[in-house]
Amino acid sequence: MVEVPDWRPERWRDFPQNPLIEPPVHDVIGDPQLILPGEYDGRWHMYAYGKGVIYRYVSDDGVEWELEQTINYFAKWAGLVYLHHEGGTWYMFYTKGDGRGNTTICVRESRDLDEWSGEREILKPELDWEREGRRIQVRNPCLLKIGNVYRLYYSGGTVWFDDCGYEEPKYVSFAEADDIYGPYEKYGEPIIKPDKRIPYRSFGAGALKVFMWDGGFLGFNNGLYKDGEGRSRSAISLMVSADGIEWLDAPYNPIIAPTEGWKRAMVYQLDMVFNHDGKHIIYYNARDGWRGGVERIGASFIEL
Repeated sequence: MVEVPDWRPERWRDFPQNPLIEPPVHDVIGDPQLILPGEYDGRWHMYAYGKGVIYRYVSDDGVEWELEQTINYFAKWAGLVYLHHEGGTWYMFYTKGDGRGNTTICVRESRDLDEWSGEREILKPELDWEREGRRIQVRNPCLLKIGNVYRLYYSGGTVWFDDCGYEEPKYVSFAEADDIYGPYEKYGEPIIKPDKRIPYRSFGAGALKVFMWDGGFLGFNNGLYKDGEGRSRSAISLMVSADGIEWLDAPYNPIIAPTEGWKRAMVYQLDMVFNHDGKHIIYYNARDGWRGGVERIGASFIEL
């Protein structure tokens, strides 16, 4: 089994500038995805979703961000993005909505981050557990290339947050393909599901962000739960795996949980920057309240 890194919650510190990014329009910006200096040009780039749009930000230092582009032509509702770079091409995986809350996962490609190809739908909700809940969804894509195989982690099924008035993912699973555009063969069963024995994932599985790590896999899961007063919550937890299928929770979870102010209610999805300037950094979105709450993007770091 892969060794669990010593990233206890007390070691994580908030950036003093938090939150780093306010929603440009409406009340939500989330699911940050980073391109680091040297991967495209000399600057930081961040993609994030809003209500029906995808935003692209740029930064010189990873702290102060400027909105550079708003992508509103992908779909009627597009968001929850993931970026994969291979062979000089950027692939953007995203969740596409039908305007009624039902979603599929699509992909487009670009070589310059300005012009994107036509849309290709690669995953839709078909299995019984993917169709559970008030809305029928697959969402939250995360792609790894393992050898010659593309593995797409995704969330499926929904649970309803009465105090927020929206749904969140119930399960996490994956599908694999020999080509990045598929066809993808689904694993068929959830690999992460709600568990009453796990306080921080007792209500729903949320989403999973996976990285190759130490000969195995490192996962960050924003599990869903209810607190002692019955309020809906989400927090970031750390997991490790030898095969990316069977996961072990860190014994000190969650590592980043709701506190106060801009992250009083929920801490959601993320991207990870490893070993930058002597730090590991997690960028994530958090919510300051329940129904009518605002979601912003901030970051926490751990000194190496």
